[in-house]
Amino acid sequence: MRQQTLFIYFLTIFLLIASLNSYAKSPAKIQQSQLPIPYRSATELTKMIRDGKISSLELLNIYLNRIEHYNDTVNAVVATDVESARKRAKAADEALKRGEIWGRLHGLPMTVKDVFEVVGMPATSGDPAFKDYVPKRNAIAVQRLIDAGAIVFGKTNTPYHAEDVQSYNEIYGTTRNPWDLTRTSGGSSGGSSAALAAGFTPLELGSDIGGSVRIPSHFAGVFGHKPTFGIVPRFGHLPPMPPGIPPQFMPSIPLFVVGPLARNTDDLELVLEIISGVEKSPDSKRSQKLLPTRHKRFSEYRVAVWITDPSSYGEVDSEVSTVLNKAVTKLRTAGLKVDINTRPEMSLVEIVQVWNDVYMSMRARMLPLPKAVAEQQKKLFDTMREFFEKYDVLLTPITPTVATPHDHEGSLLTRTIIINGNERPALNTIYWNMLAVAADLPSTAVPIGLSKKGLPVGIQVVGGKYEDRTTLAFARELSKLTGRFRIPPGYDK
Repeated sequence: MRQQTLFIYFLTIFLLIASLNSYAKSPAKIQQSQLPIPYRSATELTKMIRDGKISSLELLNIYLNRIEHYNDTVNAVVATDVESARKRAKAADEALKRGEIWGRLHGLPMTVKDVFEVVGMPATSGDPAFKDYVPKRNAIAVQRLIDAGAIVFGKTNTPYHAEDVQSYNEIYGTTRNPWDLTRTSGGSSGGSSAALAAGFTPLELGSDIGGSVRIPSHFAGVFGHKPTFGIVPRFGHLPPMPPGIPPQFMPSIPLFVVGPLARNTDDLELVLEIISGVEKSPDSKRSQKLLPTRHKRFSEYRVAVWITDPSSYGEVDSEVSTVLNKAVTKLRTAGLKVDINTRPEMSLVEIVQVWNDVYMSMRARMLPLPKAVAEQQKKLFDTMREFFEKYDVLLTPITPTVATPHDHEGSLLTRTIIINGNERPALNTIYWNMLAVAADLPSTAVPIGLSKKGLPVGIQVVGGKYEDRTTLAFARELSKLTGRFRIPPGYDK
């Protein structure tokens, strides 16, 4: 009887320890209130401010102190306007005392990528020629965040003219990945992703023309959303460099979009709702509302998976594909219909060619697009419209590798990366991102786990045109299966 009692006692202790360990390793189970304040969601923090649990000024100082402590090594935040930010934070706190709420982001401090014009801070896009350029207006998307109550206190690093998958430039130097300082946090929104991962900000605003939101999200283990083309105004983004072009010309510029980065999908959706809506924008005459989410039940989603591809463009390193396949298995276990064999009617090589033709036409200032290029892009539009009549979302890799070591020799056109032990062109980093860009589609980047090396791996959820709410809704449920944002080791205090 005594032996049986001892056995039950030790079994109980063992199960308790096991459950605690499991809890510690499963970020999906961690509640917002258990996270350190710098890592809590924008949704939670704005509620705390409104409820009087923390003041806007206190929260701003928490982020500023954290930047002072960690930014010397990470180098994500490259410019600040502390005086103006503190003044606005105090005003936000005083407004609350009077019962005034400025908007859904009332009193929330945040940073934005250094491609956006923000009054009171340099806007350089990594170009030394503009290191002293301080705009007198805010980019439209930034102004919408401010109008919603946000306090934009800092700018985050980007490569020269946002044209690389690493974030470094002659003005501000190199941004490092909080998960491994010897590796990049991506580009061109690499300062954005590093700032989120290091807990310097609850929200970020980036931009994407070849994966510039999604690649950094994948490398640093955060969430990002590349919106449907045309729903978020781009006026005030650099490039075009100052003096730039008139607002009414902006709609003719193809491909690139402005989109949010965050540490969860709720915050992505919150920001998207604030910054989208071209009908109010002087840089577009179009008006298109986002479509509702396709399904209320996660199990109803029809999922297409495109992880393997016969072309050299699509090779994925085993360190990444292993994590991707585990996520697919979890979807099947959850009861979803998953098709791993279906493909769009256009190959990855053809899709890359469409992107390249449109991009090169834009660079050559051939706008509107030449007829042959426009027709090829329309063919892609039609192909993907038909594809999403059969499937609700398409899952693909974001990049073929985990975050790569810093390499600033040459350019993206001349460098190489290692995939499955072999040298491959560094351009392979961006090919999986080109579908959503060339086809004007929404794509949400979701962190789904860590590689054997302990580095983040993400997946992108691509949806039909104007179906941003569907990719975000799917991403939200997927993250519950695969684990939410993880704090990099050493940054949890």
